Amino acid sequence: MDGTDARTYWGAIFVTLGATFAAAGLTFWFAWGFPTEGQMNQVVLGIVVHVLFGYIVVSSGIAIYQSDMSPTECRTAGQWCFGGFALMAALVVWRWAPELAGGSVGLEFLNQVVVVGSVGAAAGVLIGLNRGQAQQNARLVAEKDDQRDTLAFVLELLRHDVRNDLMAIGGFADLLGERVDDETDQEYVEHIQRRTDETQRLLETVDAVLQSEASEHELERIDLGIALRDQVATLRETSAATVEADVPEDLHVHADSFIDELFRNVLSNAVVHNDAEDLNVAVTAQKENGEVRVLVEDDGAGIPEEIVDEVFEPGVQRSGSNGDGLGLYLTQKLVTAYGGTISAETRKPSGTRFTIRLPAA
Repeated sequence: MDGTDARTYWGAIFVTLGATFAAAGLTFWFAWGFPTEGQMNQVVLGIVVHVLFGYIVVSSGIAIYQSDMSPTECRTAGQWCFGGFALMAALVVWRWAPELAGGSVGLEFLNQVVVVGSVGAAAGVLIGLNRGQAQQNARLVAEKDDQRDTLAFVLELLRHDVRNDLMAIGGFADLLGERVDDETDQEYVEHIQRRTDETQRLLETVDAVLQSEASEHELERIDLGIALRDQVATLRETSAATVEADVPEDLHVHADSFIDELFRNVLSNAVVHNDAEDLNVAVTAQKENGEVRVLVEDDGAGIPEEIVDEVFEPGVQRSGSNGDGLGLYLTQKLVTAYGGTISAETRKPSGTRFTIRLPAA
């Protein structure tokens, strides 16, 4: 029996059991001790007592059906429920032992078995759900440990085997390019080189995402200003955009080596999606209220309205983009790992503004 079938099975049992407790309790109560006229308070109290604990069992059944508990965890809740009912019902039998021995058994005895037994069943199912939740938490921790081990393996694979193979392919492509004279063949070589560089870049992005997710991810005190100024200088050298920067000294945050990747993605986003020759980019940073705030603004076309609310989701791209849709997703993951926030908005009359806030160190 898989998880879905087990939850359906035990959920149905608990719902049926709880409804039976409520119906039987009310039936015995009305048959045995229905209050006389004018005792409405007792009527209401009797209905509440007989229905309440059955309702708890029914609600627990619905909760199990809607949960993601495993068959073992569902069975644990069931064992506690039936164990609680059996214990409380045994206490009632013990209390009525003299009457039972004398053959004097009436509706009062059956009423108490149902009511007191339903109390035990309700208490048992609540304890069982708690125990099941504890088992589920332990299972999730074990699964997370397995996922962490898998991430570690993937990281090692990316860092060594795959990256080394790409470097070898790129090296051979460079050698081949020196020996090829035909223009068409040279285009093929350049295509190989370009795709190799793009794949290496994608591997760096994936590596950064995996590192940001790793539980052993450690941060250190880093001068954000140095990283930001380096990326501004790189943007000036590699694009025709006009880039202005106001980044003071002593802007320390807790981060890691991937902070360069963070600012590279945000800055390159402006150049990639706009005509760089007519583009102005302004970068400012300052420390305020225990935070370091970084603004990256441009006067380009801005983020399309249809994706502005999803721009940090993986795979989200502008129409016609040749990117992988992971750059800004990675940026948000890194900012979150550093304990900060990032937002994007369209400027008026045109352009985009990214606001990054990181706790000051």
